[in-house]
Amino acid sequence: MRILKREIVYNGQFIRINKKTFLAKNGKKGIWEVVERQNLYKRIVIIFALTKNKEVILEKIYRIPLEAYTIELPAGLTDKAGETEEEAAKRELLEETGYRAEKMIEVFSSVGSPGLTNGEYVYFFAPDVEQLGEIKRDDAEEMEVFTVPLHKLVAFLLKPQKGIKIDDKILNVLPILEYKGLI
Repeated sequence: MRILKREIVYNGQFIRINKKTFLAKNGKKGIWEVVERQNLYKRIVIIFALTKNKEVILEKIYRIPLEAYTIELPAGLTDKAGETEEEAAKRELLEETGYRAEKMIEVFSSVGSPGLTNGEYVYFFAPDVEQLGEIKRDDAEEMEVFTVPLHKLVAFLLKPQKGIKIDDKILNVLPILEYKGLI
């Protein structure tokens, strides 16, 4: 597989859409449309935060692309120059949820929707977070922060309220946290 040409077809504030012309191994040419993030220095950080009482911090967010609410882990962009991914994870957790993490443990990394986007994720585990109550959200974000006991998390995710969608990143990280003995 070889990329022959890259053409920007849309260049917005947050995303860019590229049309990539490629040559496959069989000699045939093709075109692929790719969504790329504009405002990203490193990977997207995703935080599995656990309180001292073994409760998982979750967010219920209205997502305009889906026109529905989703249940998600706290997450955000590494979008400040010079910021490490661990620093971004701590900042995003505090800004979005009001919880502070003393410790962030990098768990693993992955890609999301690789047939559509160049997005890469890094997952962090934040044990024993404490609530400070300082939430700094974007005015456009419609979000509610809540907790679910760790031992009830899977049952909660398998039976969401009607119309609410579950972000698969929660389910992606659970077996790895268990495998590594973190939960």
